[in-house]
Amino acid sequence: MQNFTVDAILALLLLIGGVIGAQIGTRIGVKLKAEQLRILLAAMVLIMCGKLALDLLLMPSELFSIGAGGH
Repeated sequence: MQNFTVDAILALLLLIGGVIGAQIGTRIGVKLKAEQLRILLAAMVLIMCGKLALDLLLMPSELFSIGAGGH
């Protein structure tokens, strides 16, 4: 049987990060033009796509590892 409970620490960290990120994002959003925001969003999406592609294509150092900080 599995336990499908919510990790309270993780939820709290995500909540704090979301609140702080929203505050920073609104301040940056007011200062930048719409075109600049679109370019910034596109750059972030492309960077994440590149990281995902690298993670898929490169062989990890350990195929089966369990521990903190691992992928």
